[in-house]
Amino acid sequence: MREERGNAVVEFPLISALIVVLGLSLLQLALFLHVRNGLTDIAVQSAYHGALLGNDANDGSARAAELASARFPQLGDVYVEAREGVGVIEVEIHADLPLIGFFGPSNALRVVGHAVNEDAL
Repeated sequence: MREERGNAVVEFPLISALIVVLGLSLLQLALFLHVRNGLTDIAVQSAYHGALLGNDANDGSARAAELASARFPQLGDVYVEAREGVGVIEVEIHADLPLIGFFGPSNALRVVGHAVNEDAL
């Protein structure tokens, strides 16, 4: 019984550090999912905008760049590319992958949105 005395003093900081790291990891995962889902929504909405009758892929690209810089200014430069296929507009967004806060490898996160081109109908 005497040998176990004082173990709680060592155990508490070790478990506390583990719980703090786990909590921060969950917050970072939530931030990553928020950024990825937000950029996916921007790509899809921009593809829909570019696919409207009278618009083209450049309109969708401009809309995506405007929305991405307004919604996520912490990401810095966001690369947007829009392409017109056979009856389809595709908007592709490349942004920084948030690994530690909003910092991470540049252009590592890629999301794509598609929409049927109304001009082709």
